Amino acid sequence: MTTGMLMACMLMADVSPASAQANVSSARALAIDAHASGVFLNRQGDVLTAAHAVERCGTVYVLKDGQVVQASVRAIDASLDLAVLSTTLKPYLSATLPLTDPATHGGQTVFAEAHAVLQRLSERHALLSNAVTIAGRDGLQLLSGARQGASGSGVLGSAGLLLGMVVERVPVGLTGYNAPITTLSKSTTKLGAAGSTAVRAVGVAQIRQFLDAYAIPFAVSDQPQLGPHQSPASRAATLSAGIVCG
Repeated sequence: MTTGMLMACMLMADVSPASAQANVSSARALAIDAHASGVFLNRQGDVLTAAHAVERCGTVYVLKDGQVVQASVRAIDASLDLAVLSTTLKPYLSATLPLTDPATHGGQTVFAEAHAVLQRLSERHALLSNAVTIAGRDGLQLLSGARQGASGSGVLGSAGLLLGMVVERVPVGLTGYNAPITTLSKSTTKLGAAGSTAVRAVGVAQIRQFLDAYAIPFAVSDQPQLGPHQSPASRAATLSAGIVCG
């Protein structure tokens, strides 16, 4: 969505009566198609996302629960593909990062999904995982069906802790990696048909170091944030934000 289209949506809401304005604005915001995703880090409204999703934007907007706000880039590291956006949003919940580096061996079930998909995901309270970790060549690797728009999505373990952040997808063939890396923002080249894919995420150790380097507050704990029968998908939906490049 262009800046002009986004502003038009907001102006249309402004000319409505006060009682209807919130409903119109909310409906418009929900209709906006976020090109990437993000994760709330703290009560101040800072959002973790992928650097490639925002580094060339003229203006960045963040979407959450029918609200659209302009954001500013607070920190960015292209080499790690990490960025933090400052917003005026006050999230209901923010991510908790593990204090101890989690094991990244294969076979661990996790949840990672794009913000836009999460908004339409029915019965997410019953969904415990949608991806599994695999042995990877670089950082945290997942076997996942994540599609465009998933850049910046948080990877949550069964305990609800943030284990990483999705940045790119590598198609996998019978002989292994057989296609170039493709970032998962919608502004990139369209991907082919869905299939078995390796998705790379920046691991939590690098995320913690990045946040510490820029003095960005975040919570750390090894205590589970979910009970054994609670859904990481529901927590992911609460933590997630949509990113729009204007």
